[in-house]
Amino acid sequence: MECPYCHKEIPQDSAFCYHCGKELNGEKKEIKESKKLKKNPRKNSFAKLGILLFFIALIGLDFIGGTVVNAVGGNVKLPYIISSLLYAGALVCGVMSLKVDKDDQKKGYAPTGNKSYAYISIFLSIFVALVNISQIILK
Repeated sequence: MECPYCHKEIPQDSAFCYHCGKELNGEKKEIKESKKLKKNPRKNSFAKLGILLFFIALIGLDFIGGTVVNAVGGNVKLPYIISSLLYAGALVCGVMSLKVDKDDQKKGYAPTGNKSYAYISIFLSIFVALVNISQIILK
């Protein structure tokens, strides 16, 4: 490696140049920043799809569907079973979003999925699906 200040050869892992005494940590940071990931040509929408499935299940089936079925005297377990399947789909979408981003990073591409949405999709789906399953068992 060459010192960026005095241009003399120094060992690769040097923190200081032993010729001119300058600190090289700033130069190492610049080298790390230059290894940025390439722009990813594909989109990763799994996390957004997971959030969409979660809210469809929560609002459409658990709240509205459960209330309507209960009001007409139907089997209340049915909307909870269907919404549990949608929660499982949301969970799979969240995991797939994280997996696609990890695979893309291994290939040198920047992640295009939203990690926060993926985690929300995963953990909220697990929580509400467990609540639904307990409701199915207890009713």
